[in-house]
Amino acid sequence: MITVRPQPAPVPVPGLGRNLPCLRTPLGQSVVYVASSNRPSSSSSLSSRKLSFTSFITRKTNSFSVPALVLAAVLTLTSLPCDGSSVLANKPTFATDYATVVRKREGKSKSNLPSAREAEALLEINEDLFTTEALEGMSRIVHYAKFVESLKDTEEGPGCEHCTDNRLLLERAWQVVANEFYDPAGQFSQAKWAEQLLTTFKAAKGGCLRNRHETYKAAEDMMASLGDRYSQFLPPSQYRRAIRHPQPAEREYLAAQSTGTGVHVGKHVEGGWLVDAAMAESPAEEAGIVRGDRIIEINGYAVDSLNAHEMSELQRGPLGSTVALTIVPLKLPQDPQTVFLERRPLPQPPLKQALIGLADGPTVSYLRLHYFSSEGTRAFIDAINMAEYWGVEGYIIDLRNNPGGVFEEAIAIANLMLQGGQEIAQTVRTATFVDNTWKAGALSREVFPTQPGQLTKKPVIILTNSSTASASEVLAGALHGNNRAKIVGEQTFGKGIVQYYFPMTDGSGIKLTIAKYLTPGPFDITKSGGLHPDHVCSDFPHGDRVMPENDTCIQDALRLIGQSS
Repeated sequence: MITVRPQPAPVPVPGLGRNLPCLRTPLGQSVVYVASSNRPSSSSSLSSRKLSFTSFITRKTNSFSVPALVLAAVLTLTSLPCDGSSVLANKPTFATDYATVVRKREGKSKSNLPSAREAEALLEINEDLFTTEALEGMSRIVHYAKFVESLKDTEEGPGCEHCTDNRLLLERAWQVVANEFYDPAGQFSQAKWAEQLLTTFKAAKGGCLRNRHETYKAAEDMMASLGDRYSQFLPPSQYRRAIRHPQPAEREYLAAQSTGTGVHVGKHVEGGWLVDAAMAESPAEEAGIVRGDRIIEINGYAVDSLNAHEMSELQRGPLGSTVALTIVPLKLPQDPQTVFLERRPLPQPPLKQALIGLADGPTVSYLRLHYFSSEGTRAFIDAINMAEYWGVEGYIIDLRNNPGGVFEEAIAIANLMLQGGQEIAQTVRTATFVDNTWKAGALSREVFPTQPGQLTKKPVIILTNSSTASASEVLAGALHGNNRAKIVGEQTFGKGIVQYYFPMTDGSGIKLTIAKYLTPGPFDITKSGGLHPDHVCSDFPHGDRVMPENDTCIQDALRLIGQSS
């Protein structure tokens, strides 16, 4: 699931994505504090607390252009006044020592990070204050700073007019990751990430990035080193498309690309490519193609040697033409079969709705969410209000092949179905730190200015399959975890992590995993591999019309609603 985060504040809390109280220095700069997983009790003194490396945040308050020294370590405190009085009372020499560090600056640096002398001066205060990883990370940043200083003449020489700007851009991308990245695998090391910055520049010709092409490639490689498939660097055109702000020429291109089969290709395996998902309401979905099916041929050509771009290109073509996919199904029997798919326009509204009559007369509202967006939330509210007006017996929310969308919109829709005070979800940034908890009727007015409250108490059945992912799992998990809905279908995808978009200064950006969410319980969707259905069903939507007689999952849902009403 995704959302767009604005340019980070000048003094963000490393790793937490929000501001905490800070200590102001005599020069108007800041020392940032953050709670760590091994923080001591609030009664312990400063001298007993270790400093843990998180990143070098070097933006002067209220300015994004002038570097300023901020401590490379953060005290393991949970709350401090901005004058730092509670700290200074415990260790009055700390402010004096830090002021000494600040005075060692040698004018304005052409780097987003502290100079080697600044970092070394910080360590001179008292090495015993720092954790082992802090010392390792800071020492590697010292090496990086010395490397940058050795390039001063090169960056200022002919043919390197943009080298400094390119380096600053890569440093900025590095900082965002250092501040915000959440590693679901728990393998991320700040010390290794500090080493990665130096490694990336040493891999460049002469240690300099002379043009944007080299810079973007370096940023992509650096992000790839995280080993997180959902985190990536995006050049300006890709970033604009990702946050749905394409330029006119790009809109025309995207419209041309939206004619196809609706097959989302996943990873390459021996003998073909796996299907990641079939787009809702697409020819692929209508043909019964599901996540995990293996494509071995397109129009008779073996695909084993093709890359992902070539796979997509072969599926595109003139409107109304046909493409033949030879597939080895995920489910037994695994005999290759060829399906013929018509290429047609794929854009779709976020919500599809219909009224389905029960055998004894009452009706049920069928709501299919294709993805989560503000437009979809508004349409969902209108659909519920209309269904309540007509007096329906219950609701079927179809999330099959819904890949997710905006996290906050899933929270907003759950809020419409739950009683005030019921928990919707939590986001966590460490094994022990809950970053945020969302509860129905108590959502932030800044993020959710309009909150209609619970719109219905009628029975709810949610349809899922293996491509129900991310924000879809937030909604399904929230309703299921509060016993508000039953799940019919297949086990869901199991993507319980959140990505944010971070803009860079040149129009490029970063999509980054920043948290894991838990549904009520708490239930860890990622660790558990997805939500498990109450009633197993493996059918799929057939065509663009809602035909219960052709969809056994809808039939099961209607039966359950009939039993509960």
